[in-house]
Amino acid sequence: MNKELTNQKTIKSVPEKRLGSVTRKPGSNKLYVDFRYFGKRIVKSVGLSDTPKNRESVRNFLDQVMRAIEDGTFRFADAFPGASPKELAFFAQREGWDYKPEPQEVLIGKYIQVWLTKIWTNFESETKKRDFKSAVDDWILPFFEDKTFFQFTKVELKQFVATLKHRSGPRAGENLSRSRCNNILLPLKAIWEDAVDEFRWNLPDPFRRLYKILPKKRPRREFQNKRRVFRFDELMVLLDNIKSPYRLPTEFMLRTGAIGSELAGLRKGDIVGDYIYFRNSIVRGKEKTELKTEYRLREFPIGRELRKVLDGAIAQAEGEYVFLTSTGLNFAEGTYRKNGWTPALKRAGLEYCVPYSLRHTFAAWCLAIGMYPNRLVDLMGHGSKKMVYEVYGPYTEGLEDDAEKILSFFGPDFLSRKGEKVLGYAFATSPAG
Repeated sequence: MNKELTNQKTIKSVPEKRLGSVTRKPGSNKLYVDFRYFGKRIVKSVGLSDTPKNRESVRNFLDQVMRAIEDGTFRFADAFPGASPKELAFFAQREGWDYKPEPQEVLIGKYIQVWLTKIWTNFESETKKRDFKSAVDDWILPFFEDKTFFQFTKVELKQFVATLKHRSGPRAGENLSRSRCNNILLPLKAIWEDAVDEFRWNLPDPFRRLYKILPKKRPRREFQNKRRVFRFDELMVLLDNIKSPYRLPTEFMLRTGAIGSELAGLRKGDIVGDYIYFRNSIVRGKEKTELKTEYRLREFPIGRELRKVLDGAIAQAEGEYVFLTSTGLNFAEGTYRKNGWTPALKRAGLEYCVPYSLRHTFAAWCLAIGMYPNRLVDLMGHGSKKMVYEVYGPYTEGLEDDAEKILSFFGPDFLSRKGEKVLGYAFATSPAG
């Protein structure tokens, strides 16, 4: 009898088993609850320092959680409203209800991280992916990361646009251009629209009448896109003033009418016998096997003078590409313009114009020495004579005096087809000529 009582007393003295645990992480003085729910381990900070009183309070909270889980009344979203939308949605689905967070519950920064995984990564265009990611990392996240979608108002958007300024260089502190701001706002608008659609929010559109909050259009700076045709002596002065790493690319563009992206993509294997085959290009570091139009896929005959340029470039290049920088990277028009082209114009005392002017000059010089328009169309990679005369025709005036020098520069075999002899040149006086 006494033994039975003793056993009963022993049973009563065993404390009730408490599920889950109250813990601390190394290096932190904050308390965490640690338990399992629907087979997942959950470790959440309660934001309280580790004191005996707080530890007992958190233990009581965790006991309530475990009892609610046991009797089926627990809702994860009620206990941990600050959890991520992904986590809240996961447990809501298993608890049998449709989770719909309110705008004030969703941090824009956290949503963007999910959006990059679910939406951005599936973009087909690498250029679009790169531009969107750059805008997100450089501008959007630094401003919006800790804000909620409830704070995403028209006023907040205006404040964001006001921060879009040049961060370095001679224009540091000035507003970015209207088009640049618009490019930064494109991914932001896509993120906002996707969140509103996903969570079925009924929010006023902060992007409505966006044009009213963007910077005003600046008067167009003509020099930024200015194109021109060089007279022969001008271009010789320019070539004399351009640094040696950039001279061969400059001559190649002048002698072929090729553009920077075509130079970047030109491989040694594209030079076969007496022809260059323009097959691919590199734009912003990405190689494209399809050129701008089907007509740009063309072959270009190699004359004696052009051969010298190619031989010089190939002798300097290691690997499969013809035109490389001094550091071994593919030719890049931006680097060429900044370090080679623009300084050479200044040293030569010439007004600024874009490197694309070499293509215009090539076409105008060809017309000036009497090249048949149809042949020029093929060499340029255009679809018709209309483009040649509308774009390049007006620049031929005044070049007649340079014709002999131009022909000598291109070489005596430039106007002839392979195996033909050049007897002279004639001036193109009309589109029909």
